[in-house]
Amino acid sequence: MRVLFIATPLIGHAFPMLPLALHLRAAGHEVMLGSGDDVVAVLRERLPTVTVADPMSVRVPLRALALHPIAARNAIVGSADPAVAARVFAPVNEGMRSRVRALTEHFAPDLIVHEPFAAVAAIAAAESKTPAVLHNVGLDHGERVCAGLLERLSAPQVRDATALSIAPPSIVSIPGRPMQYVPFSTNGPPMPDWLTGRADRPRILVTRSTMLGDRATPFLRSVVRAAPAVDAEFVIVRPDDGVTRRATLPPNIRTIGWTVLSDALRTCDAMINHGGAGSVYAALRAGLPQILAPDTGDRGWNAKLVQERGCGLSVPPRRITVARITRLITDPALATAAREVAAEMAAMPTLDEIAADLETLAHFPRT
Repeated sequence: MRVLFIATPLIGHAFPMLPLALHLRAAGHEVMLGSGDDVVAVLRERLPTVTVADPMSVRVPLRALALHPIAARNAIVGSADPAVAARVFAPVNEGMRSRVRALTEHFAPDLIVHEPFAAVAAIAAAESKTPAVLHNVGLDHGERVCAGLLERLSAPQVRDATALSIAPPSIVSIPGRPMQYVPFSTNGPPMPDWLTGRADRPRILVTRSTMLGDRATPFLRSVVRAAPAVDAEFVIVRPDDGVTRRATLPPNIRTIGWTVLSDALRTCDAMINHGGAGSVYAALRAGLPQILAPDTGDRGWNAKLVQERGCGLSVPPRRITVARITRLITDPALATAAREVAAEMAAMPTLDEIAADLETLAHFPRT
């Protein structure tokens, strides 16, 4: 079976699909990934990749939303508004259209798998009469994003054959075949020895968004300000300039560079993050309560859902206080709910089960 994966030029959109892509490849199927240069550069040693998209900078959403104040507001508060996503990613898809079509003709896949923001792949699938699968990558409703994009791309009649959802149903119900979330990360330096064992008090992993570079953020300033009064060890991953430029840090704060979150969380008791889907899923899978500082895109939506499920707290960046962090590591209800969600995720259909479904969809005989 030949399977083509298509993602917009954002690592956070491509990575959630990689476990399935690599699983299919390990099972003997021929797999190709089309995305942007940044994604291709990171993944070219793991599987065949082709550039089908130009780089996406912060200017793309700014241009798309400049004359639409309501849409801009929805984007800023992180509401995961499908109409906003469609408006922002429509020009990205237009730029991908001819290259995705050419790649489809050249590779001649039996199946095309794409993330919601790469709706142009569904168009290429319809043109080539190839079954298409929508692979949701977050907690937002990907089918609505894809439908909005197809409308803007003048292809409202196009429909995917099926959809996959990695979202835990108790947090949000997203149409499609449930699929177990499996973390993916590129190889990096080994974790420091002190992070491979448990600490003598609660350990909180702190991650931030790197989309806007290393500029100081209110999110980390709040954590550093509150940390000295909290009986816990804080581990800040990839600290920003506001942290690295300080002459000294509170004694209960340690910093590390890039690390595999799923590995680091094994010795942690809680997480504080920016609400990005990758960090949120890492904490959910690890069964750890989390504080989410809602931000743009889908982050406000993610924070709202996690708080409503009871396994985390949605806290604005400047309001991350001693009391809220203390509650994070002492409230048994948060810890119980987090473990329940982790168990729920572990019971979802495995990659092998999903691979069998996809073979059936592509009319590929499993031996």
